[in-house]
Amino acid sequence: MTPTLIYLHGIGAEHDDAWRDVLDRALRDAGHPGLDGVECLAPKYPNTLRYPSDENHPLPPQDDRHLSPQRRDEVRWQVERATADLERALGAHSAGRMTPLAAETVPAAMRVLPQARRYLEDDATRANTLHRVLATIPRSGPIVLVAHSLGSIIAADLLTRLPEDITVVGLITLGSPAGHLALHRGSDRLEVLREPPERVGWWLNVWGGADPVTGMRGISHRFPWVLDIALPAARHPMENYLGSPVVATAVARALFGSRSRELAPVGTVPEPWIDDVELHAYLLLAYGHFLAEHVAPKRRARFRAALGLTRAELTERLGLSDTGEPPDPAQLRTLSKSTALLPLLAVATANPIAPYHVAITASARRQALYDVAVWIGLYSGYGRSLHRALTSASLAVAPTWADRAWLRPRRPRDPGRLDPVELTAVRLLAAELVRQREGLDSDPQVYATLARAESEVRRDQARLAPYSDPRAPALLTLDRQHRALTRALRLLDRRGLGPA
Repeated sequence: MTPTLIYLHGIGAEHDDAWRDVLDRALRDAGHPGLDGVECLAPKYPNTLRYPSDENHPLPPQDDRHLSPQRRDEVRWQVERATADLERALGAHSAGRMTPLAAETVPAAMRVLPQARRYLEDDATRANTLHRVLATIPRSGPIVLVAHSLGSIIAADLLTRLPEDITVVGLITLGSPAGHLALHRGSDRLEVLREPPERVGWWLNVWGGADPVTGMRGISHRFPWVLDIALPAARHPMENYLGSPVVATAVARALFGSRSRELAPVGTVPEPWIDDVELHAYLLLAYGHFLAEHVAPKRRARFRAALGLTRAELTERLGLSDTGEPPDPAQLRTLSKSTALLPLLAVATANPIAPYHVAITASARRQALYDVAVWIGLYSGYGRSLHRALTSASLAVAPTWADRAWLRPRRPRDPGRLDPVELTAVRLLAAELVRQREGLDSDPQVYATLARAESEVRRDQARLAPYSDPRAPALLTLDRQHRALTRALRLLDRRGLGPA
C-alpha cells in the first residue's frame, strides 16, 4: 500500500500547490517514480496562524501512554536502524560548505520566527491549526509527512496527536526553525519529541546553508534521533528544498521503499547476545578498518599491516568467527545505543594496532568514529554525540591535554598521556554526557564509581604523603588522578547528573 503524502506549508504558501509539481519533477529527475497514483493532500491553515479566529476547537489529545523500558528501547532500536538505512541511502549527498548568509534572506526569518513562537505559545492557535490539519488527513493507514518552514513546527506537534491507526513512515522537514533557542525558551511544548514516538519510522531534517530561518544549523541538538542533512547553498523558498535530489531520494524511499531491499519491518527486535570481550574485539577491528581509510596515504600501508597482525592475534586468542574488513557478525547490526555506548567509547579511546604505533590525526579518528556508528546500525549523529562528549569529558578531566587526551593513539611509555584512572574517568563521564544528550537513562553507578575511586585515591595520598618526598612520582600520579576524578564529579553535578 503506497502511503498518503501530506504536505504542510509555510507562511505565504497556503494558496500555492506548486510544491507537488516541484517534487514530482525532482523525483523523476532522480530516477524515481513520480507522484502519479500517489494521494497527495495539503491542508490549508493561513488564517488560524495570522489572525484571531472565531473557531473554538479544543487542543487535540496527545498520546501520553508511558512505554515500558523494554518497549521504549525497541522503538529506539527500530528508529535508529531505519535512520541509519536512510543515511546510507543519502550518503552521496555531501553537506559541503555553507554559503555566506545573504542579506535578502533575513526578512524570511523575521516573518517565520514570530509566527512559530505564537503557534507554540497560543493554545487557541495551535488547536485551530491542528484541527484543520487533522480534518484533512486520513484516519488510518501509512502516511509520509513533508513540511516546510512553519509547517515543520506543526508537523512535529502533530506526531503525538495523530489517530492511533495512522503510521508515519517518515517525516521530512525542510527549512525548519525548530532549532532556534528562542522558540523553546519558556516553552516545553515539543520536549516530548526528545524520544521518538512509537508510530514514527524516521525523521529527516534538511536545512539550508543560506537559510536564516534554520539558524544556520540542524535540529538534532533539540531532538537527538533526527537525521540532519545540510544543503550548502539552499535559501528558504520551498522549491530550493523540494527540488533537491536529497529530498527526492528521501521521499521516494518513504513512498516506494528501498530499491535494494525492504525497510526493516516494525516489530519487536531482540537485544543481541554477544560476549562482552568479543563485542569489544569486533568493534576494535571495525574501528581500525575505518581508521585506515582516513590515515594519511604515506602511513596507510604500514597501519593496515599492523592491523592485520592485530586481527590475526585476536582471532587466534578469542576464536573470533568473522574478522573480515570490516568484520560483520550479525549481532552487531542490532546493537542499541545503550549497549553500544561504553564499547564505542572504549575503542574510540584505544589504539587499535597496539603495541604498534602510527601517527593519526584527530580528524581521522573522529571520522572513523562516525563510520563505526553507522556501520553497526546507528547513525552518524550518534557518532557526533560520542565525539562531543569525549571532547567535553577530556577538557573537564585533563584540560592540559585537551584535544589529544583521547583523539590520538597513545605511544607505549609515553608520559604525556592519560593514565588508566584518568582515561576511565573520561570514558565514564563521556558516557553520562551521551546518555543525557540522547535521552537515555542515566546510570547512577557512574557517579558512585567515580566517588568511590576519589575516596580511594585520597586515602592513598594520605598514606604516602607523610613519608614521601613532595615530588615523588607516586604522589604526583595520585595528585593527577585526584584532580581528574574531582573534575569529573564536578561536571556531573553541574549537569544535574549527580545523586538525586
